[in-house]
Amino acid sequence: MTATTTNSISAITTCLEHAAQLEKRPINIIDPAGIVAGILPALLPFLPEPPEIIRAPFNKSRAKESTGRIVLCVPPVQETLSASDESVYRTICTALEIKPPRLTFWLFAALALYFAGPKGIAMVLMPQTALSRSAWRMGQQDFIDHRLIEAVIALPDTISAAMDDPYQPPQHRPSTVAYDSLVILSRPENRAFADSIAFILPDEVDRLASGKRFADQSDMLIPYEDVKNSGYLLTPLRYRGYRPTFSNGVRLRDVATVTRGIPKTRLRGIRLLTVSSLGSIEPTLDNNAPVAYLTSKDFEHGYDYCHLTFAGMHLSSSFFAAKDLETINVSPITTDNILLSRTGAPFKVCRLGRESFEHPASAYLIADNLYCIQPKPRLNPDYLLAFLSSTLGQQALCRTANSATTMQQISPNDLRDMFIPLPPITEQHDIANRYLTQLNEIAEMKHRRAELNAERDRWFSDMI
Repeated sequence: MTATTTNSISAITTCLEHAAQLEKRPINIIDPAGIVAGILPALLPFLPEPPEIIRAPFNKSRAKESTGRIVLCVPPVQETLSASDESVYRTICTALEIKPPRLTFWLFAALALYFAGPKGIAMVLMPQTALSRSAWRMGQQDFIDHRLIEAVIALPDTISAAMDDPYQPPQHRPSTVAYDSLVILSRPENRAFADSIAFILPDEVDRLASGKRFADQSDMLIPYEDVKNSGYLLTPLRYRGYRPTFSNGVRLRDVATVTRGIPKTRLRGIRLLTVSSLGSIEPTLDNNAPVAYLTSKDFEHGYDYCHLTFAGMHLSSSFFAAKDLETINVSPITTDNILLSRTGAPFKVCRLGRESFEHPASAYLIADNLYCIQPKPRLNPDYLLAFLSSTLGQQALCRTANSATTMQQISPNDLRDMFIPLPPITEQHDIANRYLTQLNEIAEMKHRRAELNAERDRWFSDMI
């Protein structure tokens, strides 16, 4: 695993402990990629007995005497099935009376539910993208139609894992996946609320520690029919997102202008400038500074690059010649602005200007997967950056987004109509200054980390 998050591990532990206390059943772990090894030490003290780890589920038979187990499953990103594995998998889906899912995450959900047994419970870590509308035909439709999903829990943050699948083509290895949801599956005849799914928000997991079943948390339950009518979407924030009523709320359109980036088709005939081995950009014909070109991959979430230039923290980007953009009537941006990614999760946000790039730029241009937000005088830009970076701001963006595609997307008009809290400008300045102080501390920690890495490398320099 590349990283684990304490809050999410705590949430998973709470769910496992809760299920183990209520059901009094042994625990299995399906972990073909060895991912769970990174969080197992944190789980063991809370489990009634050491779990059995199933690393090769296609080669293992379910114990006939087992009518019920608790199975924690961490699926890989992709799985290449042999002919024998495919046969086993189809037999398992037949036993569950579902069609074989084509999405690997749901393939392993079927495996976990099968090994859990007729009266067992399966808990499957998944990324939010596997719960979207576009994934339903490849994954969750049959699970919903057959009412096999008991609950979907939005974890407090993500657990990222890097996997190297030797059976995949070189361009697909290694791959990284961020698990941010926990799906709980069981047979409907074993549940008190067979007609609903419990959707649980990150700050609600602790309520399970009280020993109550999902059926006792009626505010969490959403009828299956509502889920089907919503296009089989299984994202908790879509149904139960915390909906604050800001006493000082305004629509974003009233305090900022929102524009979308340039479609790739507009730039298809324009050549990107190359960067030499010395780190400089090839000179343009008019010797003017080039125009930086940004996508959502080019910046760190939550950073104010206008402020962080003093610490040597800059954006990476591609570059165009300004003259080439003039020929296609594209006008680049010269002012400081907030950028927001059109898709989640998270919805990445940063603040930047012309001075925010590694190489001098006369202006910048953004791709169509980004929005440019230009605050008006009533709105402090760093206050807006702090809000959109916060949990509350991300929840507001998730509620604003639709999920017609794999990732949640925000349309321009929906973003303009989104409500944000707008305290007096003096309070905005205070929050903005506190946020910039946090960014200063982050910059210092990054520099210190770089120094420590350099020190480590020097230990071995004399050995070469």
